[in-house]
Order: sequence, then structure tokens, then C-alpha cells
Amino acid sequence: MTVEDERKLVENIVIKTQGFVSGNFKEDEEHPIELFRQLLKLYEGVTKDQLRENMRYFLDAIMPVCDEFGINMCVHPDDPPFPILGLPRIVNCDEDIEWFLKAVDNRHNGLTFCAGSLSAGAHNDVVALARKYAKRTHFVHLRSCHIFPNGDFTEASHLGGRADVVELVRIFEKQEASGVSGEENSRLPMRVDHGMTMLGDDSKGYNAGYSFLGRMFALGQVQGVIAAVDNELGIQYR
Repeated sequence: MTVEDERKLVENIVIKTQGFVSGNFKEDEEHPIELFRQLLKLYEGVTKDQLRENMRYFLDAIMPVCDEFGINMCVHPDDPPFPILGLPRIVNCDEDIEWFLKAVDNRHNGLTFCAGSLSAGAHNDVVALARKYAKRTHFVHLRSCHIFPNGDFTEASHLGGRADVVELVRIFEKQEASGVSGEENSRLPMRVDHGMTMLGDDSKGYNAGYSFLGRMFALGQVQGVIAAVDNELGIQYR
């Protein structure tokens, strides 16, 4: 790699993602790698069980307020769904999801079903997970990943990859149509999440996955899927 290639890699992994997610980094950060290592060091020695207990403690503490005001909490799966940079992951598979839902067994403690994150792990049967946890899902991210033979993955078209977005929409729309969610006149919110770059998106400086035209294209795909499934189920299209 050239020095410029290294700079771009650091910018993508550290500046773009961490600045966007946590706000710990600025675009003009002079020493991003050193700062990133300092932040990682805060978690040195922290185990999966400790992270789980922290999560259980937090969710258990806020449930009374959620009950009082009808607030749904929904945990996003780890992305990607396996340990990276020496950090344990606690929401990346069936066992993890079942654990945190049972640890705080309250209907307001639920899941953000991110099909993209879950489909990036070969250990996850995304459709089976959707069927199992539809009743405790409060938010859906519809996207899909393709996994290569060596385990690497890339995001796929919303109509491709291993997530099977069509079947996921069918599962979640059936769940809403059944009224099992217990929320009167509710519709489960679903979004396209990420999108590819297209037609000049790459020159606009968007954060990876958040291009405008690419996401509009994905939205058109997903809206078509939802309309077709709703027609199939006899639901008035939203």
C-alpha cells in the first residue's frame, strides 16, 4: 500500500465510522490511530459476560419508564457479527438475541432486526431468526450481504445476497397483520439502511453506505417488495 492508500484506509475505518457513530473523531484529526488505540484501551480486559451484565443492568433499570410511557427499546446487532479488534460481541447470533430478550423479559425490550448485520455472519440463518423473533422486533433494517468462501463479506443488492429480503418482509408484515404486537394501529417501521453508490454518488463525499441516489434506488426496490407482499396478504399498502 502507498502512504495515500494507508491514509484512505485509516480515514474509512477510523474517521468515517467512528466520527459518524460516536463523535470521537473529527475530519481533521491529526493523530487518529493514537486516539483510536486510547479508546480501545478503555475496554482492555472487559469480557463478554461483563458486557452482557452491563447491558442487562441498563435495560432492566429503564424498563419502568418504558412501561409508563410506552417506549420501545430495540438493540441493533453487532456489525459485523463477530469479534473484531480484540473486542467481544454480545448481539451477533441466535444465542445472544435469546439471552438479552430473556434477561430482561419485557415487551418493551426488543430487537432492531438488521438483516444486513446478521447476514454478514455465516452462522446466522436470517430468515429463521426473523420468524423466531418477529414478536419482539420493533424496527427492521432491510439490506443483505454476500459471504465469500473465505468468510469475507460484502453488501449485496437489496434483492440479492443471503438475507432474502422478500421473505423477511413477508414475515414481518404477517406479524403486523396478525395484531400480535399488541400496539393498536401500529405498523412496524422498516428502512433500507445502506445503499450502493451510483450515478456520481461517489463524488459527493457521503459516508460509506449513505449515498443519496443509491439509497433512493434501494428504497424503490424495497417499496416494490412491500407493495407486492401487502397485496399478497390482503393488506392495504402503507
